[in-house]
Amino acid sequence: MFALLLRNIKIYFSNLSGVIMSCLGALISFFIYIGFLQKNLKSSWSHTSNATEMLDLWMIAGIVAIAGMTTSLQALGQLVKDQETRTIDDIKLTDVSASQQVLAYILSGAVIGLIMQIIVFLVMSSYFTATDHVSIPTSTYLSAFSYILVASMAAASLNVIIVFFIHSATTFSRLSAVISAAAGFAVATYMPYGTLSSHAQTLVKLIPSSYETAALRSLLLNPIIKNDFSPNVRKYLVAYLGIHFKINGYQLNQIDNALIMLGMTIVLITLIMVLTFWADRKRNN
Repeated sequence: MFALLLRNIKIYFSNLSGVIMSCLGALISFFIYIGFLQKNLKSSWSHTSNATEMLDLWMIAGIVAIAGMTTSLQALGQLVKDQETRTIDDIKLTDVSASQQVLAYILSGAVIGLIMQIIVFLVMSSYFTATDHVSIPTSTYLSAFSYILVASMAAASLNVIIVFFIHSATTFSRLSAVISAAAGFAVATYMPYGTLSSHAQTLVKLIPSSYETAALRSLLLNPIIKNDFSPNVRKYLVAYLGIHFKINGYQLNQIDNALIMLGMTIVLITLIMVLTFWADRKRNN
């Protein structure tokens, strides 16, 4: 299994142009923000102190989560390619079981998603530090990377279920484009969480990466909100910006977000193993 894991990672990073395009795809929202949206958003937030810093940090959290969803999905294109070229049949001749094979693809997708998210986080934080003088304490990075690690597993697990039913590279390419376009809405980045309808907010809460967004926003924005705003304004911003989600009236904190992502990952991997067992049994019969 470990050999298959390394093989998938090596194949992904051996294609330098593909890695660059994947990274640019993850950063496209960042380019749109700094090129077209930043000034307009700042003007609409002109009455808010530290508006520039808040918007920059809010976007970092959302775009990092988008990167986790899209890059892990791109990495899992190798699974589709292996199925289409029947390479997967050759792998089955080894002593690696079907469950170990799919776990190797999950882990490779998670590792690649983790690396690409860290790159996106560092690129954005460095840019905003240089241009807008946004200050992110060094102690924050370790906590942020911890949430990114958990979210990478959750995103890869969800993407494996999507990819599980795709056996054509053409279909995968088209679906990947759709998911990449929808990812920003799925984690409430293109539109603030508070502007969404109750049904849309419920859908957002079903996406594991949305809890990564909330955890990172809480980590990055809470120090500013606690110090610079009154309790009533703080309560409004928490709900409007999606800094903390509520489930049945209970407001989730950063630890809750991490636990929910872990729980979702366990459920998704269990479902993947059941689907793998069912497909393998059906194939043998």
